Amino acid sequence: MNLGSTFFILISGISAGVILFQSFVVASSIFKVLPEDNAGILLRNLFPKFFQFLAALALAALTIGLVYGLEFFPLVFMQLANFIFFVICYSLIPATNRARDENNKKKFGILHTVSVLLTLLALIINLSLVFLI
Repeated sequence: MNLGSTFFILISGISAGVILFQSFVVASSIFKVLPEDNAGILLRNLFPKFFQFLAALALAALTIGLVYGLEFFPLVFMQLANFIFFVICYSLIPATNRARDENNKKKFGILHTVSVLLTLLALIINLSLVFLI
């Protein structure tokens, strides 16, 4: 295993850990501890940073994969998918927040579900990348 593969696996592991920690520890704890209004303010501050950080990690892994000549499919392609997923999730934030503010439960539900599913898919991709190298 070369240095590129090692960093690629490390970034995938960090990405999976960040997704799990943010989704199952941070977000759920915030709703248990803070009143709903304050929880919403905090989450609106955290989630853009969450998606930006994960997009940056995917871009770093994508770059490492290309520089070190890792197989394009599935390795580099999967990190490209991760990057695209996180950019989409980040771009959905304003519309999701607007739907929540306007009490449009249907639109909020759809946008939130898309964001959750893309993040879950990225988690699965990052966990599986470890086994593909």
